[in-house]
Parts: sequence; C-alpha cells; structure tokens
Amino acid sequence: MKRKSMVLGIASLAAILLFAAIAPQALRAKGPPQIPFVGMSLTYYANALGNFVPRPVTVLKYYPETNSVLIRDAADYMLVYVENREAYWATGWYETQVPFAVEYWIPTDIKIGSHVKIYQHEAEVIGSAVLSVEGKSVDCWQLYAAWDDWQVTSYYEKITGLWIAASGVLWDENGTPAWEWVGHLASTDVAL
Repeated sequence: MKRKSMVLGIASLAAILLFAAIAPQALRAKGPPQIPFVGMSLTYYANALGNFVPRPVTVLKYYPETNSVLIRDAADYMLVYVENREAYWATGWYETQVPFAVEYWIPTDIKIGSHVKIYQHEAEVIGSAVLSVEGKSVDCWQLYAAWDDWQVTSYYEKITGLWIAASGVLWDENGTPAWEWVGHLASTDVAL
C-alpha cells in the first residue's frame, strides 16, 4: 500500500510539474504585438526640396479586439491592422489614401526578391546595406519601387522590420527631378 501511494504521489508530482511547464503558454492570451508597441516612438528627419522637416511618429493605443493600433504621424492619425500593416481609417492627407500599407515596419520573413506593399505600391527587396541610427550600425534590407514617374528606395532593419530611411524622386516630362525628398530615422525607443 505504501509503495502504491508513493508511485501515485510521484506520478501526481510529475503531472503537476508538466502542467506547470506547459499551461502558461497554452493559457496565455495573445498579447500586444512586439512591433508596433504602445509608446513606440520614431522621429524622422527629412529634406524635401531643400526644406528640413521633422516627422514624429508615435503608437498611441493598441486595440486587442481588432489587433490594431492608433498611430499619430506628425498631425495626422490612423488606425492600422498590425497583421497586414493596413490603415483602415486616417485623417489629413492619409485619409485620401485609405486603405494603404503603412511604411513604419515591414514583415521580417523576407529575402532578396521578396515583394512588400508600401502605401499603394509593391516594393522589391533588391539588396542590403548598413546604415547608422543614433551612432549605431544597423543592418538593413534595401527595397525599391517605381511607378508612373516616381522612384523610391527604402531601408528597413532586418531583425525588427523597422523603417530606417528612404529617398524618392518624381521626374518631370523632361526627365529632370520635379520633386525629391530623403528621410532618415534620427531617434527611436525600439531596440535596434
């Protein structure tokens, strides 16, 4: 009888330990995304036609029922589905673009030749480069998109998918730049 009680006790203890190891992952509700996260702050500096333009971007709120975030970009707001990066509501200039894929982050499971939607266009991963953010070297994917008379090159950090830099040019009918801009991430609270 003692032996049977001891075997049952050991079996019970093993079952409890196994449950304790497995249950937290199984029972844990899906939490907020790692990127973007509430409070995520991105400050971009841009030069558009010779004018310096700061562009602060902040993730203000996470909505678990729709897996979406409220983002403020300078003076405009947008609601974005985290899973596909699609803005489904926006104010200001962005309102006319809805629905569109935001540029702040991209999927991380990409490689050279992959295509990623940014705004209304497909960009292709064409290479990689090392850029600097806050004095730190950052390994990035290089993406390129062209449509109508536009050409845009963007850079995204490989591990997080965070948008690091971009440049674009609009060509006029004579083949000269009608409008150009370049921007770079100057500061962030995302660990790169």
